[in-house]
Amino acid sequence: MTLHATDRDLEHIRTLFLQMCVRSESMVRRSVRSVVSRDAELGRAVIQTDVELDRLEVQVDRSCLRCLALRQPVGHDLRFVTTVLKMVVDLERIGDLSVNIAKRGLELSAGAGLQPSLGLVRMGELSADMVRAAADAFVEGDPALGAELRERDAEVDRLNRELVQRWIDVMTAHPSQAERALALTSISRYLERIADHAVNLGQMVVFLVDGRDVRHVP
Repeated sequence: MTLHATDRDLEHIRTLFLQMCVRSESMVRRSVRSVVSRDAELGRAVIQTDVELDRLEVQVDRSCLRCLALRQPVGHDLRFVTTVLKMVVDLERIGDLSVNIAKRGLELSAGAGLQPSLGLVRMGELSADMVRAAADAFVEGDPALGAELRERDAEVDRLNRELVQRWIDVMTAHPSQAERALALTSISRYLERIADHAVNLGQMVVFLVDGRDVRHVP
């Protein structure tokens, strides 16, 4: 069966968007791994991957705007296009934050001393899993799965608070480790922000499927 022009455009947008999801999730996982394993080559690869993610974002934006201008979608199709336009912003920011993590990892790999904790590894796993869950919710059209991300985010927030306090204590007790502790604190905060962006993606899935705006809802 031949697809209508609008359907072809929407499918193209969907494909590009899912490519962004896959790359952003991979960037989170690899950036944390580069820190933990002191793998400078992997860290530089994450930084380079961001170029591809940015290129995809531009492609999605152009495809969405082209669809709006030429196809004038209505109803769910219109909601799909406008929602994807918002969601790619979160995916691009996830990529940027992953780059920041990789850069801090490059700094840490150049010296010795304080090392990443298991809590940081767990934060990385949780944050990457949240990005994957948001993509799954999009694919499956499952608003419940998207809504669940707020609960997962609470654990990431808790770990972030614990780790930041730990590294503050380290800086107080061992001033010579202050620079490394600050780098690890930054990584923890970057992961916390990645989780926040995953929550945003989940909320957009709820809007896409149900038409309910659950942003800023307690």
